Amino acid sequence: MLIPPMWWDRQPHTRTAEGESRVVLLHGLGRSWHAMNPLARRLHSAGFSTLNLPYPSLVKPLDWILDYVDDRISQFAGNGPVHLVGHSLGGIISRMLIARGPSWKPGRLVMMAPPNGGSEIIDWLSGKRVVKPFLSSAARSLASDGVPAKLPPLPPGLEAIVIMGNRSSIPFFRKLLATDNDGIVSTEAGRIAGLKGFSVVDADHTFIQVHPETVRRTLAFLTTGASAD
Repeated sequence: MLIPPMWWDRQPHTRTAEGESRVVLLHGLGRSWHAMNPLARRLHSAGFSTLNLPYPSLVKPLDWILDYVDDRISQFAGNGPVHLVGHSLGGIISRMLIARGPSWKPGRLVMMAPPNGGSEIIDWLSGKRVVKPFLSSAARSLASDGVPAKLPPLPPGLEAIVIMGNRSSIPFFRKLLATDNDGIVSTEAGRIAGLKGFSVVDADHTFIQVHPETVRRTLAFLTTGASAD
């Protein structure tokens, strides 16, 4: 779960199931496919074909990542819709993909702990001369006046939910965040217009994607379209 991205471990992990139900999983900033693998296995056991897609979030800008992810999904997509499940930065990338109008058909969207309102932590780190040079381009894009603030509303007809956490296991950043937060993102910073469901689970930012309640809600939504609120 905490294995960082390694140069030898960047290949997509695909599990094929019968039928046309397909799900793409996108991890968060500085993570690897391992972070989403427990959820990918659970979705596959429920009958979904899954593409657990690693991407170089620490070395490439978002434009490059977007093209790479879009191309990989195009190769994976069949004739039916492709559901997207994104954790943190993965949720923002999912919104960017949908906004650009991909060649494949987007299905339902699940965002886990997405900084839809921008990241207060990135704002703070960007103001530190010692730290700023070490922030990746993708990380800097998550500032409050960055990509999240410039994304268009969710398109009409898109079924999307957000699942946020409210357990903070990283005390260092608490003063930068609202009272309710997951240690990295303020709970309310995940809310945007047009959602079919917005829920909060007792999880921190790092492990929200494998929290049992998150898994249950994700599976229910992708299967039936019910938000499970």
